[in-house]
Amino acid sequence: MENTNTIEFQKARDFSQKMSATFDFIRQNFKPFAKSMLFIAGPPVILSSIFISDIFNRFMGMSMATTQGRTGGNVEDIQSYFTSSTFWLQLAGILIFAWIGGVITIATTYGYMRLYSNKRSTNIEVSEVWAQVRETFWMHFGTLTLYFVVMFVLFLIMFIPLGVIIGLSSAAGPFVAIFGVLAFYAVAGLFSINLSMIFIIRENERIGFFNGLARLSFLIKNKMWSTFGIGVITILIQSTVSFLFFIPWYISFILSMLHSVEGGAYEEPTGVMAIVNSVFLVLYFVSNTLLYALPLIALAFQYYNLVELKESTGLLNNIESFGQSTTQPQSDEHY
Repeated sequence: MENTNTIEFQKARDFSQKMSATFDFIRQNFKPFAKSMLFIAGPPVILSSIFISDIFNRFMGMSMATTQGRTGGNVEDIQSYFTSSTFWLQLAGILIFAWIGGVITIATTYGYMRLYSNKRSTNIEVSEVWAQVRETFWMHFGTLTLYFVVMFVLFLIMFIPLGVIIGLSSAAGPFVAIFGVLAFYAVAGLFSINLSMIFIIRENERIGFFNGLARLSFLIKNKMWSTFGIGVITILIQSTVSFLFFIPWYISFILSMLHSVEGGAYEEPTGVMAIVNSVFLVLYFVSNTLLYALPLIALAFQYYNLVELKESTGLLNNIESFGQSTTQPQSDEHY
């Protein structure tokens, strides 16, 4: 269905307006956007979640058996599993599909926003979004890879002052070490959230990664904390909502373990309970990954806000187009 009341991206907004625009966009586009995320980003995320679920359920089962001192949970069995080819194949599957799922989640989110901006409509098909994802997949793949490289280098640099602070804590007291660790995580979060805007910059401006970093530095100058704030708030919302999907798994897991309390040897959960546990855990991991669209959308509105504040792009476009709608040439009469 056509929607003429579309959201203007290129607009300066304060914090509350950016949050409102984020949730208005999700509310307005919930059905077509959720469908696109599920059909395009869903498959690799589900595959990685299945591998994670199997490893997690096995580990929790062996841990429960070890804690209760029952057979099936001795150190040799645990070591045998974690050194087996099955475990390493599962781990490889997690890394591959989680990485692809992350890339496609980013590409789907920003590809959908691009279509929404161009069409000025919520009438967006999955096939259209898929075409956008195919076009930008390798760009976002490279961006995500270099993103983690940059963050790894930043972490190495930040470990130096952290090590000094922890070393001084032996003389100055444990509170110095606690302060150092908290400061480390705060700075790491500040850089990681601000750096995350590189994805929307490259999506919208189609520039190289390092040119994107220069562009990012220009945009977030004196605006790092506001960017950090909107990122933290939306990540907390995303984590809270996705955690709700974890509660059914936790209840199911506890119930599945109760059946062996009276037994002598540890027993695997029944086939039905094992499937239920896996379904709930997969649901949690899938929701957790796909809900990352929330902070991605919020950072996109922050990007457009910063561009407008520093360059007034939207205002200039409005000035250039002013009066065009009233000065269109008369069309020829059709018979």
